[in-house]
Amino acid sequence: MGAPKQRWTPEEEAALKAGVAKHGPGKWRTILRDPDFSTLLRLRSNVDLKDKWRNLSVVAGGYGSREKARMALKKGRRVVPKLTAEPMDVDANGLGNVHDAVIDAEPLAMAVEPLAVEESSEKSVARLDDLILEAIKKLKEPSGSNKAAIAVYIEEQYWPPADFPRLLSTKLKALVNSGKLMKVNQKYRIAPSSPSLGGISTKVYSAEEMTGENDTKQLTKPQVDAELEKLKGMTKEEAAAFAAKAVAEAEVAMAQAEEAARAAEVLENDAETAIAFLEALTLSLRDRNANSTMLRAC
Repeated sequence: MGAPKQRWTPEEEAALKAGVAKHGPGKWRTILRDPDFSTLLRLRSNVDLKDKWRNLSVVAGGYGSREKARMALKKGRRVVPKLTAEPMDVDANGLGNVHDAVIDAEPLAMAVEPLAVEESSEKSVARLDDLILEAIKKLKEPSGSNKAAIAVYIEEQYWPPADFPRLLSTKLKALVNSGKLMKVNQKYRIAPSSPSLGGISTKVYSAEEMTGENDTKQLTKPQVDAELEKLKGMTKEEAAAFAAKAVAEAEVAMAQAEEAARAAEVLENDAETAIAFLEALTLSLRDRNANSTMLRAC
């Protein structure tokens, strides 16, 4: 068994409130790294801060327990607190004398609103889609974000339900199958054709079309020189449009390459399965022939 959690001291609560007033709710790691609060909150994790702030908010809003919030969730409505924290005076030399400070005892202003998704399970699914896409865009990882990073972002910014890990796995798989996300090496990226990236189209070409297009785009040196001269005479707007088109074409090519890699991986898995089946079949036939030989010998 782990060591029991220590009760929150008034100094720690004051530091938490001051951190939220300074950085905003949900920025738990930022608050823990802030030198103004790190000393007092050194024994607390970002999960501790999130849970404590939720408890303070629920108590301030007049709720006796978490059950009322859970009942609201079951009815298709979610309690979303609007926290309006008044700025607090924090000593510039730190919070060493925080126990002498007077903390406003008035409850935090809260408003119970239905989530944008009301009672439809389809709308709830759409809402989770938006949160996943938001997490990937905000994390801005070049190679994509793994499931753990996406889950941490959503848990820090929102209050997911108890079965959130299962829902997240299901939705990630559905988004990949629908083409909104691309999965490479257990990491997820928004597909170039996704509406979240402005609706860039990624048409899939056949091998003949790709060969034909490649043939038409084989430029000779004089043609290349002519293109360069044309670029030199472009205005800034024309050059920007040309660059945007080139970026879009590069994204399309990248998406096609990744799609081809996924197809090759599927074929490789199918080939391995077929080989394993043939080996098992060969072994079975060999055993059967051996048994037949033994019966004839008898």
